[in-house]
Amino acid sequence: MRLQMRARFNFMPPTGKVVLLAVDEKSLATQKQWPFPRSVHGQLMEWLGKAPEVSPAVMSWDFVFTDEAYEPEMDRMFAAPLERVGYPIVMGAFSTVQATGIWTQGKPAPRLGLTRPFSLAPEVAVSLPDCRGIQIPIVPLLDVTQFALLDADADADGVVRKVPMVVRAGGKVFPSLVLGTLMAYWKVGPDAVEIVPGDAVVLKTAEGDRRVPIDERGFYRLNYRYELPSKDFPVGIALVSYQDVYESLVPWALFGDKQPAVPVAGKIVIVGETAAGLTDIGPSPLRGESAKVLVHINALENILRGDYLRPVLLWPGLVALLLAGAGASRVLDRYKFRVYLVVVPALFVLAIGGAYFALQLGDFMVPLAVPLVALGLQQAVVTALKIREEQAQRERIRRMFGSYVSPELVRRMVEARAEPQLGGHEDEITAFFSDIQGFSSFSEVLTPVDLVELLNEYLGSMTDILQEQGGALDKYIGDAIVAMFGGLVPMADHARKACETAMRMQMRQAELRVHWQSQGDRWPPLVHAMRMRIGLNSGPVVVGNMGSKHRFNYTMMGDVVNLAARCESGAKSFGVYTLVTEETVKLAKAAGCACVFRALDRIVVKGKTLPVEVYELTALSPEHMPAGGARCLELFAEGRAFYLKQDWEAAIRCFDEAAALEPLQPERDSGVESTPSLLMRARCEKLREHPPGSDWDGVYKMTSK
Repeated sequence: MRLQMRARFNFMPPTGKVVLLAVDEKSLATQKQWPFPRSVHGQLMEWLGKAPEVSPAVMSWDFVFTDEAYEPEMDRMFAAPLERVGYPIVMGAFSTVQATGIWTQGKPAPRLGLTRPFSLAPEVAVSLPDCRGIQIPIVPLLDVTQFALLDADADADGVVRKVPMVVRAGGKVFPSLVLGTLMAYWKVGPDAVEIVPGDAVVLKTAEGDRRVPIDERGFYRLNYRYELPSKDFPVGIALVSYQDVYESLVPWALFGDKQPAVPVAGKIVIVGETAAGLTDIGPSPLRGESAKVLVHINALENILRGDYLRPVLLWPGLVALLLAGAGASRVLDRYKFRVYLVVVPALFVLAIGGAYFALQLGDFMVPLAVPLVALGLQQAVVTALKIREEQAQRERIRRMFGSYVSPELVRRMVEARAEPQLGGHEDEITAFFSDIQGFSSFSEVLTPVDLVELLNEYLGSMTDILQEQGGALDKYIGDAIVAMFGGLVPMADHARKACETAMRMQMRQAELRVHWQSQGDRWPPLVHAMRMRIGLNSGPVVVGNMGSKHRFNYTMMGDVVNLAARCESGAKSFGVYTLVTEETVKLAKAAGCACVFRALDRIVVKGKTLPVEVYELTALSPEHMPAGGARCLELFAEGRAFYLKQDWEAAIRCFDEAAALEPLQPERDSGVESTPSLLMRARCEKLREHPPGSDWDGVYKMTSK
C-alpha cells in the first residue's frame, strides 16, 4: 500500500537509460503466433547492430531459449546473425529442481560459451543457496551471447519483492539477469565483481565502485517505483512495441531507406512480455496484474540511480508504539471513553503516516505489521476489560437480544418490561428473504478482501434500513438476509413495514450502484450492476429460541417462511426484484400501506399443491412510480385478463405495449435480465403453440425452487 501511494504521488521519473521492448498486443496481432519464429528475433538483433546510431548499449531477454526449435535450421538462422552484432546480448536462463547440473536442449550442456561463472572463495559460495540445476540457452547461442538467470521467486501473495543478484548451481555461481545486464552495460567482467553476502555486490567500473545491497542469501530488495504507463501511473517506464521497432527497421535494413530514429539506441533494452494472456503476467506491489519483466526493470532503475530501500530494525517502532499505547490506556482511566476512541485511532494513523513519509522522504521501509498488531492486541485487551466492567450491570434482555434486534425495539421492550417468551410460540409475522442476483460470479472477479469490503457496505446499508423500520434480523447466509417483522414484540402492521422496508432497500441499492460507479475502476462492472431480489410472505409461524441449551438462535419456522424463501428465488422467473404473496398484500393494504403492487400470476411452487397469487412490489407509493409506470401496470393487467381467457393474440399485444413501458429495461439498465411483460409474452407464445385445453385454470406450476 505504501509503495502504491508513493508511486501515485511521488513522480520520480525513470533514469531514461532503460527501455522495455514489449511483446504487446500489437506484436501478437501482427506476427499472428507466439512464440515468434526465432529468425524474427535474429533479424531484429542483427538490424539493430548495423550502426551505432540504432544499436542499444545492451539487449537482455526476459525469455528462455533452452529447447531446440521444431526445425533445427531455425536455431541456426537465429544464432548466425548474432555473430555480426556489435553490442552485448544477454539471454535468459532459469534454475530448476528437476535436474542437477547445467542443462540445455534436454541434456548436459557441453560448454558455457561466452558466459563465465564468478570465481568466489569457497566460504562465500557455500553461503549462497544452491539451486542445484539450471537450464541455459541452446548450444548455438552459447558462443554468441551471454546468459543470466531469470529467477524471481514470489512471496505467498504472488508478489515479487526480492530478486537474487547471483544464483549458485553446485560449485558454479552465475549472475542474475539484472546483474548480468549491468555487467554488460558497464563492461565489467566476472573478475571485477565482488560478492559479500549480507552486505553488497560490488562492481568495479571505470567510473568507480558500484555497490548493490544484498542480504545473506544474495537477494536484492526491490524499491518498486514504476509500472507500465497508464492513467494511474502517468510517469511510467520507457516502453516501445517490439513490432514498431521491427517495422521501422525493415525499410532501412532491406531497401536502404533513411536510417530510422530508433528509441532504443544507446539504451539498456529489456525484451519482455506485456500482452494480456501471456504467461509472464502476475501481481506486483503496485498493481493486481502486471508484466513480470517490470521486476527486472525496477531493479535496474534502482541500481542505476542508487535508489535503494533502507531497512529499519523492528524493535524501536514496536517499543515506541507499545509505550504510546500504554499512555493511551491511561487516558481511558482519566477521561471519557469517547476521548479514548479518538486517541487510539490517532496512534494508528500517526504510525501509518510516519511510515509512509519515511518511505516517501528517505526510502526507509519501516516494519508496520508486527507493531500495529501488537498495538491492536494491547488496546483490545484494555478495551475488553473496560467494556466488561461497564457492561456487568446491563439488563438481561439487552444482553440476550441486542445483537439481532434494532436498538429501538430493545428500548421499547425494556421500557414496557416485556420479557420475550423463551422456547417456541406461534405468532403472525411477515417473513423477509433477500439475495444478491448472480452473487457466485462476484467471487470470481473480486479478491477476498474486496469481496468482504463490498459485502460489509451492502449488508450494513440494508441492515440499517431493516432495523430502522422495526424488523428483526434472523441471520446472514453469505450475501442473503433473513429477517422477520413481528414475533419479538407485537407489530400489528408487520406486512406494511415489511413492504416499505423492501422498497427502501431497493432504493438504497440504486444509490449504492451510483456510488460504486462514481468510484471509477475501484469496482468491476459486475458490481456496478448489482441487484438484489426480495421475497415476502405473511402468516402464522413458530418463533422463539431454537437450538441447544448451550447455543441457540431466535428464529422462525413454518410453511410461511418456506414460501417467503421461494418468493425470493422465484422472483427471477417473473423478471422482478421484489415478489410478495397475496396474503402480504391484503394485510399491508389493510394497514394503510401506500405501496404499488402488480398482480403477476397464480402459481404452485415446487413441492406444494395449493396455488398462491403473487405480486410484484413496484414502488413505495404512486408518487414514486416512474413516467409510464402506471400505464404499464394497466396494460399488464389487461394482458393478464386476456391470458386467463386464452386469448393469446390479444394478450401478446398488451404485453408488447407494456414491455415498452416497463420501469426496468434489459437493454438499458445494467443487471436487468428480463421483465414481467417479456416473460408473459414468451409464455403466451408457447401456450398459443400448445394450448392448455378448456379445463385450464390459469395456474402456473414452477419446476424449480
